[in-house]
Amino acid sequence: MPSQTAAAPMPRTDIYDLLSRSNPDILTIAHRGLWSAAPENSLAAIRAAAELGVEFVEIDTQATADGHLVVIHDKTLDRTTSGRGVVGASTFATVRDARLRAGAGGETAPLTDERVPTLEEALEEARGRVFVNIDTKFPHELPLVIAAVRRLGAEEHVIIKSDVDPESRSFPVLGADWFGSIAHMPMFPVRSGKFAEDLRLIEPLRAPTVEVKFADIADLAAGREELERQNIRVWINTLDVSHNLDFNDSRALKDPDGVWGALVAAGVGAIQTDANVEFKQWLAGRSGR
Repeated sequence: MPSQTAAAPMPRTDIYDLLSRSNPDILTIAHRGLWSAAPENSLAAIRAAAELGVEFVEIDTQATADGHLVVIHDKTLDRTTSGRGVVGASTFATVRDARLRAGAGGETAPLTDERVPTLEEALEEARGRVFVNIDTKFPHELPLVIAAVRRLGAEEHVIIKSDVDPESRSFPVLGADWFGSIAHMPMFPVRSGKFAEDLRLIEPLRAPTVEVKFADIADLAAGREELERQNIRVWINTLDVSHNLDFNDSRALKDPDGVWGALVAAGVGAIQTDANVEFKQWLAGRSGR
């Protein structure tokens, strides 16, 4: 629970300052909020993550049938709520009527009094306490997401991510009207032996951070010089479904130095995890060594 680790304020007030490699801290990203303490993607999960002292929460958003952006991961309501049906085919009233299930949900998870929040509610909950990584589940809804961010004046508090293909040398996001006013994180798989090359190819994106998947951790370390030149922080998921070999939360809970420690040694500066309490405890112990 959050009380196991002392709460901390956001270490930086500027997202680019936070992500800069000049910041020596290893950043923690709470996947769907701190769902070990509250329903995933809920306002309570965002609050709990902020109280734990993580720097970012990752949340998922998609639109209801009547155009309301809500914070929920699955295409359907079934796993995480008391409701049933496709989110995108349901009215906002229907989605809102459902109660969120505890933790990661499932049929046996108890119901809570938490409801599916709107994106606006989630951004307001996070404002001034924790930065937000928005995962837009359907790319065609990104203009709605950008409009909501702008409406709330939250441009400086969020980061938008999108897949890019470095080899294409063509990045449509450069033409987006929001690019440059909202932080952007390119995502791509690391090509064997070509991480530095791919980083050079994406230089026009002026990325403060990149989220990558790798097949050889040595490739991450090989990109260190280019990462430093462009001031790019590497963001890695250690979720059990992240497909970065066996660098996952399940193994990290047994061997944190072998997973999180090895990633940090390879130059990773931000880790998205489902084991946030344990990761923060590991970081605290590491800094005390």
